Order: sequence, then structure tokens, then C-alpha cells
Amino acid sequence: MQIFFRAYLIVFIALISGCAQQSSQNYPHSAATHPSKAKKPNTQVSTLPREKRWIIFSGKNTDKTEPVNLRPDPADDLWRRVRDGMTLQGHYDDPRIAKQVEWFSNNQSYIDRVMSRGELYLYHIVEELEHNNLPLELTLLPVVESAYDPFAYSGSHASGLWQFIPMTGDRFGLKQDWWYDGRRDPLAATEAAISYLTYLNNYFEGDWLLALAAYNSGEGTVRRAIERNKRDGKPTDFWSLKLPRETRAYVPQLLAISRVIADPESHGIVLPSIPDSPYFDVVDLPEQLDLVKAAEMASIDSDTLHQLNAGFSRWVTHPEGPHRIVLPVDSVEGFKLVLNNTPVAQWAPIKEYQVRSGDTLSGIAAEYGISIPQLRMQNDLRGDLLKIGQRLKIPGTGLDHHPQTVSLASYRVQTGDTLWQIAREHKVSVQDIATWSRLDINAPLRPGQLLNVKANSGSSTSVKGEKRVNYQVRRGDSLYRIASKFDLKIDDILSWNKLNPENYLKPGQQLTLFINPLRI
Repeated sequence: MQIFFRAYLIVFIALISGCAQQSSQNYPHSAATHPSKAKKPNTQVSTLPREKRWIIFSGKNTDKTEPVNLRPDPADDLWRRVRDGMTLQGHYDDPRIAKQVEWFSNNQSYIDRVMSRGELYLYHIVEELEHNNLPLELTLLPVVESAYDPFAYSGSHASGLWQFIPMTGDRFGLKQDWWYDGRRDPLAATEAAISYLTYLNNYFEGDWLLALAAYNSGEGTVRRAIERNKRDGKPTDFWSLKLPRETRAYVPQLLAISRVIADPESHGIVLPSIPDSPYFDVVDLPEQLDLVKAAEMASIDSDTLHQLNAGFSRWVTHPEGPHRIVLPVDSVEGFKLVLNNTPVAQWAPIKEYQVRSGDTLSGIAAEYGISIPQLRMQNDLRGDLLKIGQRLKIPGTGLDHHPQTVSLASYRVQTGDTLWQIAREHKVSVQDIATWSRLDINAPLRPGQLLNVKANSGSSTSVKGEKRVNYQVRRGDSLYRIASKFDLKIDDILSWNKLNPENYLKPGQQLTLFINPLRI
């Protein structure tokens, strides 16, 4: 009987041990595996094999050791990869981000809209951040900056996914001219943003919160705030600095959306499944290509193609490069096949210009935004001499297909006319007339002078691609100055803001503007 009892006891103990071992495998509670207890290792990739990685949703009470919900993270989902690379979790529970966390948690529709745009670029951004060993919270920085809209534009002239102002864009190698703006190019701008963020992180000795604050307001602003606190014997961490209001909200917004993405289920948010694979590929081109033509060749809609190639301002690739186009991966092979069977002469429209009295090669090149060597090469010219009546081939501008192309008519200047009056009468901007007429905007008009204006013009209060911008009036601003700066019509500014043209603008006054980023 004792032998039988001992045997029974041995089997019972073995069964208990097996169950305990199985339980510990399926429901990890240790500090190394539970997100509320564990310290995040400083690594970009989880040490667990891909097939054994899990997301553990512990609910809002992080003191509980039992998970509320446990489910495998799909191996091919990009969000798993983003979470693996997050390294700023130590800041997620700061009470100063609570309001932003609550806002994101209560706005599923906003998350849906933003991520719908973002899925075109997210894989590329993650790849580049990982390659540079940066925290993958930065994948979400465009949520705060632009909501993943490459055409996003601000009243401070910041543009693109990463919201570079022109000067900072120049500083980090983003080309900006009549044909192309690298700030809107998702590839070029992502590369520049990574360079800038890396520089800022090194500048602030590895403090990412200070680096992010400087990305928003400039390293000089943050450095001066640090120096003030040092003089006053105060702490110099981000939370202790006196920074602009926008910057004080900016960093918590990134931490808040990161916290929601790190554990969406506990915040009542459902994320779209985004494959952990490239959405687009880059196709190198030997010549200039019209974007609408490219969309036809690739059998995709022109809006999608423009979103991926937002850097091009004239619906055509730059005549001097970059000679490349970005396409969805599954469209590349078909595009290449059609491209190789299409004569190069049909890749982009070639305009002809008839030389008039007073024309110069440099003036014509400046009007169409191309270089003199490019114009010479297109027309087999050896020098700069032109003949009246001579016809020049102008590399395609894409304007033949552009949705904002206009028909032009001639207007003869009358005594007493001003450029502003003529623009107002024809419902166009002063800059439009200057561009169409190859006119120095500061030169006086002469009676009898011929100007190009919009034919059969109507109201232009809404065009596709416009962005609503809140603009704060600065000292010295006038309606004319603001209209010229943003290539707008004064009548439109008056209408949008219900302004009396007899009243002066006041510094600090808020104006609503609808701006086309491609035209400024």
C-alpha cells in the first residue's frame, strides 16, 4: 500500500510541475517579459524568435501581474516591429501627457484617417530609422507634424511629412526650386529628418526629449532655456524648461501617441493591419517624365502617384533630376514594360516658345525655371544669341495635364493701372500675372504694355490641393504683403475672413488662408 501511495504521489507531483511549467510559458509575469515591470533593453530588435513574440495587454492598472488579454502579434504586421523598437517608454506614464493620451484614445476616426495616409510611408520610415539605430517612436513624429500628409503646409512656411522650413531644408540638403521641393519628397525629407534628429540627439548628449523639443523650436531656443535654468539653479530636463507653448505640447503629443500605439487595446483603439513589407519602390529614369503619363503607364490613379512623388511641383519630374519616380511595388514591372515600349519623345510634353523682341536666353530660362545649359542642350544652341521669331523647345512643364492649368488672354495696360487692380479685376494673384507675363513685380507698369491674364476667369476660392492655414498677422503685414507671400488674391483673404478692406490689420490677428503648397 505504501509503495502504491508513493508511486501515486510521484505521478501527482510530476503532473503539477508540468502544469506549472506550461503556465509559465504561456503567461509570462516576470520583470523581463511584462511591459509594466520590465526595463526596456537598449536594442532595436527583440531577442525572442519572431514566432514567439507576444503583445501583453495588462490593462490600465499596471500593478496587476495577470494580463487582461493575451494574443499573438501577427508576424507580418509592421506595428510589432515598431513596438520592438520603442525605447522611450520610461516617459509614457508622465502625468503631463495624460490629456493627449485621452484625446487620442477617444478619437478612433482620427487614428483611422492618419494611418490610412501613413501606410504609404510607414515601412520606409521604419526601415530608415532602424538602419540609423534611432527610437521607433520617431516613426510617429509625422503624426504630430503633418498627419502623414506630404502636402501639409504651415503659416511658418514649414512643408512636407516632416515639416521643414526652407532654411532648415537647405541646411540638410533638400533641393527647392521651381520644379521640385525636397521638403515634400517623402524619401528625401525622411533622410533629412533622420540627419537632423541624429544631430540634435548628439547635440543634447543623448537626451531625446530635448532633441525633440529642438526639432520643433530650434536648438538655440532649447539651449538658451537650459542656460537660464542653470543660472537660476533649476533642473535642465525638458519638463523643467520654460519653452514656447507649442513646444511644451509637442513633445507630450509624441509620447502620448507612442503610448497609445504601444498598447492600443487598453486605450480602446484598433489599428489597421499594415504589412511588414515595402509599399513602394523607386524606379530610376534616364529622362524627364510627366506624372500623369506615368500614372497611365503604371495603371494607377494620378492622386496615388502624386502622394508618392509629392516633391515634384509641376506634375513632371525635374529636367535635371532627380531622375526617379516612386511607384507601388505591384505596379513597377508593368510600368517598366510600358515605359520601355514608349518613345522617349512621348514621356513629357515639349512646349515651343517663339522669341520676341527683348528676349534673352537667361530670361527665358528663368521664366520656365530651367538652367541655361538645359535650354541650350534642348535646342542645340552653341551660344546665347537669339533671333526674333526663333522657336525654342522648352522641356516639359507638365502644365498641359495639371488640374490648375489656365487659358491666358492679353490685357493692355491703361494710364493709372496698377498690378494689384488688374489682378483683382481678373480674379488672379499679382504673382500669377508676373509669372505669366515674365514681369518684374517691382517694376512700374507702362501704358500700352501687354500683360498675360486669365481668360474667362471666375472665382477661385477653392482648388484641389489647397491647405487651410491659420496665419498670425505680424508687425508690418498688409493684405498685399500676405497675398504676395502666399500667392493669394486679396479678395479671397477678405472673403475667407469676413474683413472690411477699409480696416487695418493688427499684429496678432488670426487669419484663415487656403494655400496651395505647389505654388509658393
